Amino acid sequence: MAAFPEMLRRDRERWGMRACQAAWLLGVSVREYRKLEAGERSPDSKTWDAICELYGWPQTFVTAPG
Repeated sequence: MAAFPEMLRRDRERWGMRACQAAWLLGVSVREYRKLEAGERSPDSKTWDAICELYGWPQTFVTAPG
């Protein structure tokens, strides 16, 4: 399985979104989103839930990083 940052970037690109669009949809700053994609930060539970909902990741299949 791909690492979390790689999965996040891959799915964002699959949906044809820019980082700023994904950040807005997730309710985080662009800076925060870029740190998530770079693996510099792990999402909190609220952001994790939003990521799973946005990209259709089943929460039982993927474990939240951190």
